[in-house]
Amino acid sequence: MKILKGKPVAEKLSENLKVEFKKVIEALGRKPILAIVRVGDNEVSTKFIQRKIEKANELGVEAKVYHFPESVKYKNLLRKLDDINEEADGIIVQLPLPEPLNTSTQPILDAVRWDKDVDGLTNRNTFNFYNKTDEFNFTPATAQGVMELIDYYGIEVENKRAAVVGRSLLVGRPTANLLKSRNATVSTHNRESGIKGVENADILVVAAGSPKLIKKENIKEGAVVIDIGTSWVEENGENKLVGDVDHDGLDGYIEAIAPTPGGVGPLTVVCLFANLLKAIKFNNDL
Repeated sequence: MKILKGKPVAEKLSENLKVEFKKVIEALGRKPILAIVRVGDNEVSTKFIQRKIEKANELGVEAKVYHFPESVKYKNLLRKLDDINEEADGIIVQLPLPEPLNTSTQPILDAVRWDKDVDGLTNRNTFNFYNKTDEFNFTPATAQGVMELIDYYGIEVENKRAAVVGRSLLVGRPTANLLKSRNATVSTHNRESGIKGVENADILVVAAGSPKLIKKENIKEGAVVIDIGTSWVEENGENKLVGDVDHDGLDGYIEAIAPTPGGVGPLTVVCLFANLLKAIKFNNDL
């Protein structure tokens, strides 16, 4: 069983980004700004934000965190987003939003300027991405990371059966869309509708956020498995990051697996900065 590690792929992409951001900094006469909008103090969000800040420092980008209390009012947040739209080159709203703002997640995302929406989650970007319009748009970073991993390791997609477990806007749905664009036959599943049929997939992508949801009996022999699930579980008194796939019995049974952690994860952050670069070039005619 081959382990599909994201680190060498991420390092290769990062080296290219360093060169490109250096050119951008020279052209702009300043560091590019990535705005990270955070509401509340979700512990998992802290870890993800820290990774983005570290990558920004590595690439010569200024990451500015706009941290609001959980008590922030919806209208006040929208007003602040108007200001951030003018200040930053790229903007992300760290999800999930706490209650009661989580009931207004899409309107808050849509308050981000679409051409600076480096997560690709505004309705305008989503429409353009799924409908393959000619208008400028962003590919969600994790989904792009999956494809970068697939290409790096030479995994054949065309005419293969693929199954995607999880239908989130950030991961499941866009990954399924990209696989379809490569002429794979794609089925989508989630915990609610059930995972029956995934055992027929040549390529199985799992992003449900449910530890050990997928076991050996759910996987076709010789399949390629990409585990993007992220859950924090307590083991021996410590929080541990785990994926959705139970590895028991998989060695010698499947062709390859991209695990959590260590698989697609490192690529998500890199692809986010690739989107930032894309936004800067588009908005500054570079």
